[in-house]
Amino acid sequence: MNAFKGGCQCGAIRFEVNSDPVAAGACYCRDCQYASGGGPAYAISLPRAGVTLTQGTPRVYWSAANSGARVARHFCGDCGTPLFAENAAYPEVFSIKAGSLDDPSRFVLGGSIWVSSAQPWHLIDPHAVRFDKNPWPGG
Repeated sequence: MNAFKGGCQCGAIRFEVNSDPVAAGACYCRDCQYASGGGPAYAISLPRAGVTLTQGTPRVYWSAANSGARVARHFCGDCGTPLFAENAAYPEVFSIKAGSLDDPSRFVLGGSIWVSSAQPWHLIDPHAVRFDKNPWPGG
């Protein structure tokens, strides 16, 4: 994946990415269900240094995840678009919400995490790798 751009629905926040993804997947944890409006969160994880905010400043909400880790969710304070997520246990990694990409079709599902928290009506890709929880320690 080459450089790409994204932002929020109202245009108040824009970003550029100049790094290759480390992972791309769907998270079915309860916190992501809240943030997405009920479904999983689709995100691309990459080195934090590869993400540059070019316009605006997102609001950030920190919470304790089911794993016990502190997790931040970044969103537009004007329109509410989910933009990024980060885990305090992995400060060098930043996750970008697939829906915030200018071209979300670039997202390629690599796997699913926290499928043990998925709702019965969630459709989980049977061909993708699945993890009942987060496979990374402290995640």
